[in-house]
Amino acid sequence: MRTHIEWQTSFKLCAEDAMNGFFLYSLLLDLSERRGILVLSHDAPSQKDRLQPALDVRNKATEGIGQECYPHACDVCFIVYTDDNGVLRKMHPAVCDGDTIGHPTCNVHDCKVLLTTQHHNFCPLHGHLNSKCAVTICPLKNSPGFRTCENPAHRELEKAYYKRGDAIFQLRLRLKKAGVVVSVDSVPLEMNVRDDEAVIMESTSQGLVEVITCDGKSESGNQKVQAYFGRRRTHNEQLIMWPCGVILSRATFYGSEAVSAVHTFAKATFPTPESTPEFFIFDNNCKLDAHQRSINDTHFTNTGKPVDTFHFKSKHKLTDTHCQRYCNPAAFPELIKNGKWMVNMSICEQTNVWFGGYQAIVRDMEVTRYNFFLDEMIKRRNRYIVSELEVKGNSPWVIPMSAIFPESIKE
Repeated sequence: MRTHIEWQTSFKLCAEDAMNGFFLYSLLLDLSERRGILVLSHDAPSQKDRLQPALDVRNKATEGIGQECYPHACDVCFIVYTDDNGVLRKMHPAVCDGDTIGHPTCNVHDCKVLLTTQHHNFCPLHGHLNSKCAVTICPLKNSPGFRTCENPAHRELEKAYYKRGDAIFQLRLRLKKAGVVVSVDSVPLEMNVRDDEAVIMESTSQGLVEVITCDGKSESGNQKVQAYFGRRRTHNEQLIMWPCGVILSRATFYGSEAVSAVHTFAKATFPTPESTPEFFIFDNNCKLDAHQRSINDTHFTNTGKPVDTFHFKSKHKLTDTHCQRYCNPAAFPELIKNGKWMVNMSICEQTNVWFGGYQAIVRDMEVTRYNFFLDEMIKRRNRYIVSELEVKGNSPWVIPMSAIFPESIKE
């Protein structure tokens, strides 16, 4: 009699099984709601490869105007008021901001070519740079077993990179960049310093220091970057929201939160004149407005672009006449009632606390899964927000897509 049976498949549930189950269930649920059928390859080499085409299709469908709550409106975000001429008007402002979570990407700035694996530093197009010295201005090849050439000064930068994890100060900086909050009495027993994120080392008059990549500046001020180690990650995830907390759209910014990228993202979210909001609230609207004027893009001509009150008071100069003239929030009386702001201009910063909580989950995800996971979390959170708005009596409703896109969508 056999007392032990050898099974082909383990009964142990691992993280990979849990994630595959999540993605499969989410796809089935989504297609069921839309009365679709999930078709997957039977002969795929792995569950990851089997699911990827279906995940990619959903990702593309969610871009731009694809979130199911895109046409959302409620008493909190859709405001009807009477203007000075006694005419009823509506105001449906949007708020934009970014959160510094991301996925591994090519070490070449702003390159969007996918990595072969998540552990590569360069995409196939730039793979030849693996043999180049890590010092940015050095044209020489690196020495075998090193990331820098034989130049002693360059080699010292590499040594400093590997020693950086020994200092508790550097470890705390890593936690800060990772968005991890540690209480003052928390004493971690162990901290593994991994080569899994971009680190910039530079030579200064004070010695070798690390540049904090989240803001691009070292503690010694703006210095010339000397050497780049580790994996680069995308710069941030950008969100556009209604002031009630519903998220309209999400986009990955690769190199920086440049106003040109924000402009492109905003046009993808509001692709027609009818869909543009009355107000687009963004902390760098003065630069965004100047950019749109410089390229003669009139798409958002009828959209006011105030800076949120916090950033306007703390980050924008009184001597910036363009900012004061076009982006001062006090210059838009429609946003003020009885001396108070009618909309929550800081909704994105508040939402980023929730959104950033997924960083530890998605930081090493393959790009297709990364995008699907975040879009799915947004979808589920939007449903929760709408249900809470209903409970609080804020009357959520759905704007007909034919009203937002009258020329392109027919009922």
